[in-house]
Amino acid sequence: MRLRTHLLTSSALGLALYPRRLECLAALVAAGTLIDLDHLVLYGLRTGDWSVVGALRYHRYRGRRYTAGDTRPRYGSLRSWLHNPWLALPLAWVWASVRPEARPLALGLSLHLALDHVDLPWRVQARLRAGGACQACGRRGARLAVYRCAHAGTKRYLALCRACGRRAMTVSKRHPAQTANPVVHYLHEQGTTAHREVANE
Repeated sequence: MRLRTHLLTSSALGLALYPRRLECLAALVAAGTLIDLDHLVLYGLRTGDWSVVGALRYHRYRGRRYTAGDTRPRYGSLRSWLHNPWLALPLAWVWASVRPEARPLALGLSLHLALDHVDLPWRVQARLRAGGACQACGRRGARLAVYRCAHAGTKRYLALCRACGRRAMTVSKRHPAQTANPVVHYLHEQGTTAHREVANE
């Protein structure tokens, strides 16, 4: 999700829940948007470039399909453990149960992660349907990543190995519609690892 989407949705939720409590509204909006600062931190650690402009430029091209001569490094979505709902949400809500004033922060974080993982059921279904084998080449034992693939005007999720994922992300001049947008998700791992491995093959 884009920063603008997170800002608008968290603002709407904050106004609905806390119309007269500005401090709670501000906390909810901050938690719903500023969690994305981990992208900037991880980008800086991996590249040595701590400029916001550089991070935004990287963010614009990181998910685009490969084209001929494209050698720019890709580091995945740069999500820290804060973007892992299985870790972040239990901690946030335990904290909110102990400290009621932290409830707006937990709500903002929950909304942000819900928007970021809105397609989780389809991604999990793709993994289960694959049964541990790449859905393109049938290879077993390879680390799989999930891709949202467009074909003949329809979109579906496929679990692909690294080599097939690289081919799926490469723009085809003959069949430009038969390419994929990276979703990249592991059931037990952060999705950024898979994206980085696919990108740097």
